[in-house]
Amino acid sequence: MTPEETLADSIIRAWTSAAGGMEAWNAVRSARYTVNTVLYDSAGSVRWMRPRRVELRKTPRGEEARIERPEAEGLYVQVFTGDTAWATLNGYPLPADHPAAAEAEYVGRDVFYWFGLPYKLWDPGVNRRARRTEDGYEVAVSFGSEIGAHPGDRYFYYFNDADAFPEEVHYIEQGKEKRSRTVWEDFRSAPPMMYVGTRTWEVDGRRTKELRIDDVGINPDLADSLFVAPGP
Repeated sequence: MTPEETLADSIIRAWTSAAGGMEAWNAVRSARYTVNTVLYDSAGSVRWMRPRRVELRKTPRGEEARIERPEAEGLYVQVFTGDTAWATLNGYPLPADHPAAAEAEYVGRDVFYWFGLPYKLWDPGVNRRARRTEDGYEVAVSFGSEIGAHPGDRYFYYFNDADAFPEEVHYIEQGKEKRSRTVWEDFRSAPPMMYVGTRTWEVDGRRTKELRIDDVGINPDLADSLFVAPGP
């Protein structure tokens, strides 16, 4: 390992320990939570809010995710099971080229990834490198070419010297150059693990969006039928 990789692992190991340790994540077989997306106008007032209900589970086949999203036209359901992805609107299957179906894999991976941090940073194919900054450390994360739906995504986790949890996370989406900046706060406990409760997007010092995780349940019983695509 390079010195940059060794430093990154020591920082992520401290975060993992503070969040409950890998044994905590290993004890999580399933989860259910609500994620609220909140958009703000230029004056800082709430412009739009949308809740999504998320259900996750680990299976011998891999990680599975189900997302229910109410919209004006009805209830969307998106499911990713590791090898299949599909979506419905009001219970009716959507064609593969419909936006909700086309993004089902990415959304399914996304809700599992963010809720499962820092533990997901130890997954195979995740590359971690760190460097010293003026106020702490930056851990740069990239992915192997076969990892996830967008392996070209890059993330940058920023830690100060006094806290095991990151203060900010920046990212650059695959195929883009613009860096997005999020501020992390409100770390919460959902025994046996911890998770970040609020991620806030800022542009030029102005809050533009928040993602808030609430109503977390660990190890609920999730029926297999929730992850089975309906018939045609």
